[in-house]
Amino acid sequence: MRILKRALPLWGAFFVVFSLPVYSQCGSDLALEPVTVAYVYDGDTVRLSDGRHVRLIGLNAPEVAKNGAGEPFSDAAAARLEALLQRGDVFLALGEEPQDHYQRWLGYLYVNQQLVAEQLIREGLAFHIALPPNVQFLDCLKQAERDAAKAARGLWRTFPWRDVTQLSLRDVGFKLVKGRVSLVKAVRTGWILELDGLLALKISRSIGDDLWVGGDINALEGKLVYVRGWVRPKRSSAPSHYLPWSMTLSHKSHILFSALGLVE
Repeated sequence: MRILKRALPLWGAFFVVFSLPVYSQCGSDLALEPVTVAYVYDGDTVRLSDGRHVRLIGLNAPEVAKNGAGEPFSDAAAARLEALLQRGDVFLALGEEPQDHYQRWLGYLYVNQQLVAEQLIREGLAFHIALPPNVQFLDCLKQAERDAAKAARGLWRTFPWRDVTQLSLRDVGFKLVKGRVSLVKAVRTGWILELDGLLALKISRSIGDDLWVGGDINALEGKLVYVRGWVRPKRSSAPSHYLPWSMTLSHKSHILFSALGLVE
């Protein structure tokens, strides 16, 4: 999908960066840079005309087709992002952590003073994710997902949580999964929750201490939990006692205790 949007005029060879009031629900005064989007890869990644690849902060859209069928709503998410970016001048605000380990730029895109990520999540075309330190609009994007879930829009038309006992190799990658805590293990770096004896949910000490303030993590044994993140299979070289699947919890908002998938 190609987009050739005209950015605001540039003076000389420099980008003009300035503060522009943003009035979307996820609004804030940010240092915004006018940009031109040249290509939309999927619902959460674009390439700018200057060659920069930008991964949108705060959401994860379904994977488009590569060597097989794309995930449900992947084409719809990409098409909707392209359509939104053609509605007006496009602005970019980089995250507190401006690049990821793939060397992609991490940022927020605005069109007509609206945060694009918020719109996609609210329409049910992407799930909310929180990857510190880029969590500026955490509460707002969570609310956008609540609205999508309650209205059964897009990805929320069917129950999106996959049971841990039904995981297969095609489920590798970002997933919403549910399972019952069969064991809680304290480790040097924090805790591991074993879900149905199949998936090891790794929780750092900093996240765990914040999540269970005044509570007993061991009381989670037997509880049904809902988690989101990147599911990874056990490596062939891993010890035999390792569980078949693992996931690292990136933020406390990614572990849930109700089926709506909406954390307070």
